[in-house]
Amino acid sequence: MAGASCGVDVFGPDVTGGSSLSGQFFAGQFGDGSDGDLTIVGTYLAPREMHFNNLTIPAGTTFKPNGCRIYVLNTLTIEAGASLNDDGNSSTNQAGGLILNTRNYLGGAGAQGGNGWALTAVNWANGNTGSGASNTSLNNLGQAPTGGKGGDVTLRANTGGLGGSSTQPTPTQKWNGRWFDGRWNGGSWNGASAGGGGAINVVTYTSGTFISGGGGGGAGIVWLSARYINNAGRISANGGNGGPGSLGVGTGECAGGGGGGGGKVAVITQTPFAALGTVQANGGLGGIGAYNVGTGVNINGVAGNNGSVCIVVMA
Repeated sequence: MAGASCGVDVFGPDVTGGSSLSGQFFAGQFGDGSDGDLTIVGTYLAPREMHFNNLTIPAGTTFKPNGCRIYVLNTLTIEAGASLNDDGNSSTNQAGGLILNTRNYLGGAGAQGGNGWALTAVNWANGNTGSGASNTSLNNLGQAPTGGKGGDVTLRANTGGLGGSSTQPTPTQKWNGRWFDGRWNGGSWNGASAGGGGAINVVTYTSGTFISGGGGGGAGIVWLSARYINNAGRISANGGNGGPGSLGVGTGECAGGGGGGGGKVAVITQTPFAALGTVQANGGLGGIGAYNVGTGVNINGVAGNNGSVCIVVMA
């Protein structure tokens, strides 16, 4: 399964070889279907906890859970080129990826990326540190879902901004809450911290703009309970990508921004694990640096840490 590089927790009798669960044991786990059938158009932002009968996400469209739990009583269909995601925002030029604010029941905040720089003169600077996230669960490898560091420059002692910090709930848990609830009733359950911005050093300037990349934003949370899943697209809470560096006319080193940390994805279903398609909570990619002077060593941004994926298969 795509996304397995970040580790995946999988539970269910069809995986472990245990006996089948009683059909009554998890009655209501897939919701009541009271929101009916929906085929989305464009980008759909969930206004509240949703209980679909069937949900279809066509090619070229995106379903955003927006911090809400999503139930599908019968079949969720995600076509190729479509996604159900709470991905972090990628950097745009020197600007860090925008924050995902705390939203609805799950909280689901993802931190803001640190800014890079846009310079039109001989100058130099460190990258800005990415914003941190609090009350975040450890990923499947027991790591905090922090953002990556921005790239450095080599002709001066200027360094990329660090990825944001990530504090865990007390007591520390891989999953802040229970998989069947999404979280405990007290306090929000947040996503990941963000990447740092890249450093910059403009040695000679003629014209144009020298840009170091901003850091990617941290991802949020997807919590999905769908009886059957037909996924040719993607279910994800991936960190935003760091921005690339770019050169003006002259000489300089423009480092890339760090990637945002991956968030959290929980999927509860009766579809076998091997048939679920792409389910991810990957860290965002670091931005590629640009230079025409210096060595180019460590000028690229660092990828963010992966988040966590929990899949529960009920047979």
